[in-house]
Amino acid sequence: MMLIEKFYSKNSENISVGIANINSKTENLSENKKKIVQALNLFSKKNTNIVIFPEYCLSGYFWEPEAKCRPFMEEACLDNLKDWLDEIVRSYVNETLQYIVFNGLRKNKDKPGAFFNTSIILDRTCNYFDNDKTYKKAFLPGLEKRYITSGINYKLVIETVWGKLGFLTCYDICFPQLIQELADKSAVDALIVNAAWRKQGIREYNSLKMKDDSYYKTQWNIMLPALACHNQIWVMAANAVGPHSQEGLDYCGSSGIWAPSGINMIKGSDTKEELLILHNIDIIRETEAEKKEFSFIDDYRDICQQS
Repeated sequence: MMLIEKFYSKNSENISVGIANINSKTENLSENKKKIVQALNLFSKKNTNIVIFPEYCLSGYFWEPEAKCRPFMEEACLDNLKDWLDEIVRSYVNETLQYIVFNGLRKNKDKPGAFFNTSIILDRTCNYFDNDKTYKKAFLPGLEKRYITSGINYKLVIETVWGKLGFLTCYDICFPQLIQELADKSAVDALIVNAAWRKQGIREYNSLKMKDDSYYKTQWNIMLPALACHNQIWVMAANAVGPHSQEGLDYCGSSGIWAPSGINMIKGSDTKEELLILHNIDIIRETEAEKKEFSFIDDYRDICQQS
């Protein structure tokens, strides 16, 4: 896998973020594990502090028919991979690489046959299934509704020495109220996004002779910088890239990091697997600097108090 490496600053005490712009294969858990280990080997050598993987990085996305898909998803759910996750922690998590963000399935113990789409944070505590280390996806598109229970009442925010981080998953970013709550009430400095966001989607405007055959990719490229600048926070997103091995659709990749201005700092390919690293990000200083001239949240509060 190609590595794209950039430096925000020379200060090595600031956070270095690794993002995996990779593809996961359905029905091939062993290959997905191998790819993740290869990525972690490189990220570890490059002294990253947090690594973010795409949505369903171990299982790949759902497919039809359900009779074939479901047994594999049962096998690949995170509940069955505790020993492997423990080994990942022992091998890679340390004083430098402090957090690894995975996303996958966890069984819904209250609803047989159902799962939660769950992002987990691997750290030195090894308590990565605890509620304060997990985020359950709230909003579920299409095929996911057949398998997944919404985690609408769940929220995950962690405090680090580099700043406060909030978490959302894929389709969740279409609902600005979630991000506004994280930015306003929880005062996060950065939003972490795991996604398996596809390219295909057609929007056609015949009178104008306009047609967009990859509308969902267009959405992705609009939403991420908009979320960053509207909320004046960092956005760090890992998205799957390349073809789904069963369904014949493509994920749009374009993983990256956007500053609180909305300006992109680093971005992955929309066709190829790549590993991205942005070194030495001064998260808090940049969020404070962005709000110094115009603080949208403060101005909104001021006008509300006057009404």
